[in-house]
Amino acid sequence: MKKITLTLLLIFSFINANMTQFFPKLEGNIIDQANLLSPAVKNDINSILKEHEKRRSNQITVVILESLNGYKIEDYSKQLKQYWKIGEGKEDKSVLLLISMADKKVNIEIGNNVKHSLTDKISHEIIEFTIQPNFKAKQYELGTLKAINEIILALQYEYTPKLNNGDFSNNDKLISIVPLIFFILIFFSMFINTISRKTKNLFIYKISKSLIYSSFFGFLIIFVLKGLIENYLIISVTICACIFVIYYFYIKKFSTLLLNEYSNETINSSNFEEILNKMEEISKDTNLAKKDFLNKEKGGASGGW
Repeated sequence: MKKITLTLLLIFSFINANMTQFFPKLEGNIIDQANLLSPAVKNDINSILKEHEKRRSNQITVVILESLNGYKIEDYSKQLKQYWKIGEGKEDKSVLLLISMADKKVNIEIGNNVKHSLTDKISHEIIEFTIQPNFKAKQYELGTLKAINEIILALQYEYTPKLNNGDFSNNDKLISIVPLIFFILIFFSMFINTISRKTKNLFIYKISKSLIYSSFFGFLIIFVLKGLIENYLIISVTICACIFVIYYFYIKKFSTLLLNEYSNETINSSNFEEILNKMEEISKDTNLAKKDFLNKEKGGASGGW
């Protein structure tokens, strides 16, 4: 399992290996490759960001690209921040606002030490309610200036929320619920499987056994692919369903033999502890590998117009 995980991460690393050739040079607090802003607005933004950096020691960088050249904006932002060495160290107070005009995408990448003031929720609001409507109306300079102003207000704990807490990102709730469902299914299926062995119920045995394996792999795939692939939830659920079907029909051939074998097993808490220890071991190995590839997932938000 460790080898498979490392192989997947090496593949993704190879895919992103040539991304740096498209990175612009770090020249000041604002880099406008798309020539979106007038010289006067650029000077105003530079002055605002430098003044804020002096007062609050927050490094805000604005990058406006013509294109992402086929890369995901989240990956591009993380790699660019790492390449420029923005906010390195324990006290990462940096913010990177990245806009791609051809792709109509925007991302706010935040450092560890500002995630309590410029939260993911606030970043999402700035994109959805400030940048998106202004850029759709081709008010690019106004949208950029307003977004920078709101980022600064958030860093100073002076930002006024636009959404109720319950309204923010139903997708975020789904991201939290799906792994939990898989986790619960693993142990619920183990419990049902124990009962099926004692009662020698073949149908329940096959269902529960298939659920154990499919839920485990679904949970593992979410952990491995999170941050690497945008639709990792859909992929994990699909693979989980496929594993369930394959294992169900595979076990059908040997169900009588397996049931007789397992019905004589002694079921105790060590089975549960073994699963937990295995999951913890895989999580640690995967986390170490992902750390090098992703350079820590520090938060923020993405969107488009």
